[in-house]
Amino acid sequence: MAEYFTARGLPVPRELERNPLTDWRRLSVMAGAVLVFYFGLRVVNPDLSRANPEYALNVILHLFQWDTRILTPQNEFETFWDTAEGLMVATILLGIVATGFSIVLALPLSFLGARNIMAGHPVTQAIYVVVRFVFTIIRSIDVLIVVIVCAVALGVGTAAGVVGLAFHNIGVLGKLYSEAIEGIDPGPLEAITATGANRFQVIWSAVVPQIVNPYISFTIYRLDANVRLAPILGLVGGGGIGILLFQSINLLEYGAAGLIIFMIVITVGDMDFASAQIRRQLL
Repeated sequence: MAEYFTARGLPVPRELERNPLTDWRRLSVMAGAVLVFYFGLRVVNPDLSRANPEYALNVILHLFQWDTRILTPQNEFETFWDTAEGLMVATILLGIVATGFSIVLALPLSFLGARNIMAGHPVTQAIYVVVRFVFTIIRSIDVLIVVIVCAVALGVGTAAGVVGLAFHNIGVLGKLYSEAIEGIDPGPLEAITATGANRFQVIWSAVVPQIVNPYISFTIYRLDANVRLAPILGLVGGGGIGILLFQSINLLEYGAAGLIIFMIVITVGDMDFASAQIRRQLL
């Protein structure tokens, strides 16, 4: 195929010039990845000698023997919000509220964390570095760790889940939003700046119209991810249906746990479908 281009005096595409001898960099990376994986396998040394497939199969079978009692109040002191359905609704709302709080803070900070917006002055460049560093620190702390800290400070419940999930998403959304701003077309930005517009006018006229669609896409993606993550927060006291799930597992009530897992799977599937439809309509 390379001779076809050479015979006609055309430049040979780089992909056609590649062969095992010239691709030594790629092969070196692949070999390095295999070595790292092998080394990691030797260090981790997963021990499967204590596995009990028969017991595991028995537990899995119990997960499908659903205990429907969790769908109704068990005594006069319980309400709808104490049932599995009520806790599932609360879990969805937990993810939505946490996403809303994170957007309120991440949206303005994203402009301060965009290189092309903050360039041109030592002070603004310093602000850019600080904001991006804060985003990195926030993202590096796992959300479960944040919820544990919030549970100690605020008490076990949905407050810890909302604050912890929102805090983590400030770093995630802030980074995504900032990178969306840095990826805009610089032409309108330079043209409006040349007219003598101030920084706010430049952002409003040249930046905002270009970032609306990416912002909507990133927000829907994180909302979907937060709703999927919210049930896990119950493991560390974050509220929602996760608390009931892990209580059922600890008490060996696998029928109730299986029904809760089924409800979570159905909810996540519905959220995936709904988010895809929303993106299709808006973008």
